[in-house]
Amino acid sequence: MNKIFFKKHIIIDTLRVGILSISLLAAVGVVTLMTSGRALAAPAALNSAQSVRARIAGSILQDIQHATWISEGHNKHVIYIFFDPNCPYCHKLYEEFRPWVKRNEVQLRWLPIGTLMASSRGKAAAILQAKNPLAAFRRNEQGFSPVHGFGRIGEEPLPKPAIKKALNINAELLDRTGQEAVPTMVFRVKDGTPIFIQGSPPPRFLGQIVDQLE
Repeated sequence: MNKIFFKKHIIIDTLRVGILSISLLAAVGVVTLMTSGRALAAPAALNSAQSVRARIAGSILQDIQHATWISEGHNKHVIYIFFDPNCPYCHKLYEEFRPWVKRNEVQLRWLPIGTLMASSRGKAAAILQAKNPLAAFRRNEQGFSPVHGFGRIGEEPLPKPAIKKALNINAELLDRTGQEAVPTMVFRVKDGTPIFIQGSPPPRFLGQIVDQLE
């Protein structure tokens, strides 16, 4: 399994929106916790890094129309999520977002990639090539089991050229972060600031993320 999932380290930074952001860069070991209320002063080096991350997120969102995703919900507040069908942290995020999806308080746009395991690309292709990609995606997550091959869906042995191209475009957008870490969430907050978060944040913070969406 790809090592990017398991290396974690905690730092804290401050966003212009007046909250602390969550950002998990598993490959380089960064986890940021979000809270409301008291502001914590951020070192200049972190502010500089934050600015770089905002530019990266903005670049991804600028070209996101070229990507291919599976939508859940119809809310105007949108989060784009890069995921791998075999990713346990992606599955964790999927499960923890269920209450907000059921209440239609957010629209999640899931962008499949296929890099984590040998079977990942075939499973990602199977989801996109299905007659009902949303149903295929949910079947993969609902049957997710590390004991039985992680993502439930079977591999597509003969992906169509258009599906291969779609997966490549999704992967190229994710590559702009400088990491292959999944899940990666990309969104804008209320003041228009673009943000990307890599990893699965603690579930108690998801509501704060949704509340801050543009």
